[in-house]
Amino acid sequence: PWPTQFRAALTWRLYDRALLIAVAYPVLLLVGQWVVTGEEGRVGSFVLLPAAGFLPERALVIVVLVIFTAGFVGRTLASASQRPTLEKVADWLPLFAFAVAGAGAVAIAVAGAAAIAVAGAVATAVAFAFAGAGAVAVEGAVAVAGAIAIATAVAFAGAVAGAVEYLDKRDRPRAARALITGAILLLAPVLALTLDWTATPEDRRSLFLFLAVLPLLNAIFDVISYAATLSLTRRGLKSRLPLLWGLADLALACVLFLALGATLVAAIHALNLLAGVPFLDLPALFDGAAPPSWAYFWLYAMLFSTILPTALHAALSLLGLQGIWPRPLRRHVATWIDTAHTPLTSIRASLALGLIWTLPVLTIMAIAAALWWLSADTFSWILKRYLDALIWIATESLAAL
Repeated sequence: PWPTQFRAALTWRLYDRALLIAVAYPVLLLVGQWVVTGEEGRVGSFVLLPAAGFLPERALVIVVLVIFTAGFVGRTLASASQRPTLEKVADWLPLFAFAVAGAGAVAIAVAGAAAIAVAGAVATAVAFAFAGAGAVAVEGAVAVAGAIAIATAVAFAGAVAGAVEYLDKRDRPRAARALITGAILLLAPVLALTLDWTATPEDRRSLFLFLAVLPLLNAIFDVISYAATLSLTRRGLKSRLPLLWGLADLALACVLFLALGATLVAAIHALNLLAGVPFLDLPALFDGAAPPSWAYFWLYAMLFSTILPTALHAALSLLGLQGIWPRPLRRHVATWIDTAHTPLTSIRASLALGLIWTLPVLTIMAIAAALWWLSADTFSWILKRYLDALIWIATESLAAL
């Protein structure tokens, strides 16, 4: 049954990957948007990547990212190799890629100080992406709160990281991931309540929010969505009409997406109240994400991480549409394929097979287009009411201050 398969897919290893993706995905999206557009890359109101031209700044970053990617792909391939020598050097490939990328960055960036600044900013972004959810969130949260707070946060992050490493070596992933989650959920409101955020610049407050709070909440919803997609895909593979399970996955992902948006806004609302100052101007964020500026497009793309695996499942389930044809007809076409030994019979078999795959997909597309044409205004009204609800929460959050 599907509930059993869902519980089997909801593992702590999957949650670990969701945590990593929740940290790396938004940062890499931010860097990607900056590489394409050249406009400022902002984390909240904190300018992480200044506006820059393609040469040499963005071109340099593309080269660095390609080298980084090659290093990690090489590590994966070497780890899976049957040759002992390659297995031994696997862990050194990312470090080698880092050294080569750093040397290349310095060699190219000497052409101007701006390139050096941008390269440093991107290096910081990549470091955030791969350093790990727990330590980055805790240390980033109090980076400007004073020497004592920094020392305390670093000690706490080190203790949590050491405990997680110990638990992982003892093969206790459940306790390790629960420790990370509990530490961040406990520390974020404690810091919001106890530290003097009025003395902290607004851009640093938004940096704390985007590194300490949002990735964890995003990961919690992501892991539920991933487990649902994995289990519904497996269930669909054993079904006569897998499209129904793909549609169920899509509906569930949409519900999770809407719930994630409301949860994030509510969490920011609560932190604003605890700190006594706004961590983030949510109405301004909504305005900045709308066209024509698209200043925070990467943020919305980050939230859609819950839907990406679902979209792949929906595409995969379309392959099962051929099952709506009567079985005798499909067996007849299969016989044509097996006996296609002449040009004429090959053409006949190819055309029949193409129709079996294509006509159901075209029918579904026509039905979807008709539904959208008939109910586009309804969907737009629902989404507008949802956005209004989020803005209402954000407005109430600021008004309460």
